Amino acid sequence: MYDRAEELEAAAEAIDSASLQAAKAAVVACCEEYVRWADLFSSRLETVNPSDLHKFARAFSLTLLGHLPTRPVTCPFCIQYGHDKSCTGCGYAATHGRCDAENSAFSLFIEAFQELGRVVYQDTEGRSADPGLAEKRLCHSLQISKDRAKRMMEEIKGCSALQLMEKKAQYIGEMIELLPYELLCIEVVERFHVAKERLKNYW
Repeated sequence: MYDRAEELEAAAEAIDSASLQAAKAAVVACCEEYVRWADLFSSRLETVNPSDLHKFARAFSLTLLGHLPTRPVTCPFCIQYGHDKSCTGCGYAATHGRCDAENSAFSLFIEAFQELGRVVYQDTEGRSADPGLAEKRLCHSLQISKDRAKRMMEEIKGCSALQLMEKKAQYIGEMIELLPYELLCIEVVERFHVAKERLKNYW
């Protein structure tokens, strides 16, 4: 465990300030955009017809997933070693496998993450739930996820590259836990567990 921690620390220490700041800025942009969308969803929740709450839950869930920091622009390693460097010297590739490799930590996670999004998108039935309880669940998910996004923006301001990677993994995990699973089909719950398990190796 100690050796692994040393490897991760060494990989992160090689990240320069410009790459780190660019990644932070991209993460903040994701959070800011999500907060705007969450505010919009919150303002419209009370006007949603009970028969449309499942549709609302799907739209909200896809919006949340779409604004998580999983893209290369939010990764200091991709920023520093991508493009013309073709991952040469990338500490993430050395410790987790190249992101474009089929069995790398990132590929396995992103595959599960995309599958989670796919089953949410294709969930046309959902599960029956009392409209009042469903609205409360959605309200809770919206508020807590919005608060978490705001906190994430504050947390990463002074953090190192190592801390940024740790906080990204924690943030993604906490945010996907906030999806309104009570309103979505069982397969969504199953895919969530796979994504959460693979997230453990993300960093």
